[in-house]
Amino acid sequence: MNRAKLARLLLFASILYVIGFYFIGSAIKPGYSQITNFVSEYNAAGTSWAQTLTYAGFAATSAILAAFLVTTLPLLNVSGASRMGAWLLWSVPASYLLAVIAPCDAGCPLDGSTSQIAHNLLAIITYFGMGASIFLISLAPEFGNFKLRRGFLLVTGIAFPVVFFLMVQPELALWGGLMQRLLDVAMAISLAIVVWTLAPTDRDVQRTAA
Repeated sequence: MNRAKLARLLLFASILYVIGFYFIGSAIKPGYSQITNFVSEYNAAGTSWAQTLTYAGFAATSAILAAFLVTTLPLLNVSGASRMGAWLLWSVPASYLLAVIAPCDAGCPLDGSTSQIAHNLLAIITYFGMGASIFLISLAPEFGNFKLRRGFLLVTGIAFPVVFFLMVQPELALWGGLMQRLLDVAMAISLAIVVWTLAPTDRDVQRTAA
């Protein structure tokens, strides 16, 4: 298996793992709603199953995504601003790791314990980092041949900071979890676009040449 195929396999594995993590987590967490509750509330301090979901959920997801980036980044056809965007993709595994090193309080409030405050600050950094990464990667010259793909990445990059701001508004509290998961879906699609466009396999190159 060449490196490009391994990158795709790891991306597929990470997406499947996150889906399993989210659904199993919500199934075993009393009163948890994927529409209302944030992802970080899976392991909120003092709640049931917190330790299990910390390591089997957040830590494992971060590790798989890190393996994906280690495999993928050297393959990407990027330069200048898009290269910076590629390195900012480390914000993706970091967004899960932050729940390991700084779990939120129950309910994930805007204020609270030292861990909650650290969690909020790291969340701002990682979410803005993810948005910037996708936006900058869309500027790669290769996307000049794929206008729809570039457009999707541009919209996703802009959406991250905008939706992050919306999902922490008290009047939208009932929909915070849904908005966060929509960003997750957009990121998964964006990563697939990046890999399939900027890290083609030999078969992709031959098909394009033909």
